[in-house]
Amino acid sequence: MPIIRLTLLEDFASLTEKGEIVQALGDSLVAVMGEIVRPYIYTLVDEVPPGAWSIQGGTIMTEEMMRAGIATSNQQRSQRLTEDRVRQAYEVLASGERDRIAEYWAEDMTWLVPGHNQISGMKRGLDEFLSFMDKVGYLTDNSFQMSWEGVVITGDTSADIRHNTGHRAGDESRQLAIDVVHVLRWREGKVVEGQGAIFSDGTAQFDEFWS
Repeated sequence: MPIIRLTLLEDFASLTEKGEIVQALGDSLVAVMGEIVRPYIYTLVDEVPPGAWSIQGGTIMTEEMMRAGIATSNQQRSQRLTEDRVRQAYEVLASGERDRIAEYWAEDMTWLVPGHNQISGMKRGLDEFLSFMDKVGYLTDNSFQMSWEGVVITGDTSADIRHNTGHRAGDESRQLAIDVVHVLRWREGKVVEGQGAIFSDGTAQFDEFWS
């Protein structure tokens, strides 16, 4: 019966974080010993109060040091690349609030739009990217929509699968309906590179729609 024993500072990790740590440790053990051991893994979490231990036999951990550590941990945790982080990055674009958008999209970001039409090409910097988004809204009477189909995350890269729809401004007979994947590269919780890939014959439809 495998036993994992974990020692943390008291109150340093929330109940949710402890659960995630326990799950990750269990997954690591299963990766080595096989799935058969999972039902028999026991994990013990010990908590040590501040002042009950020191660093290199010298500095005693104080509550102030612990609070600073918790704040840093929470900040890094909030920037982790997760499905929620990817969703939030897209949702914040609709706010129109540049300061909020800049929390998810880097100032020096790039975005490559596929095809050969008036909105295609490389967008350099956050301002140029936001101008591109405004142009998409203008050319479609703000009818352009990206439905969420799913996301895959590997390292510092995410790939979100979308179904894009909309109609051209002033002409609802000109409809767009294509499947796309956006591949994003992240740095410190922000998008630094993005590009779209269109499935099947969607590229031809994409170019015709924006012509």
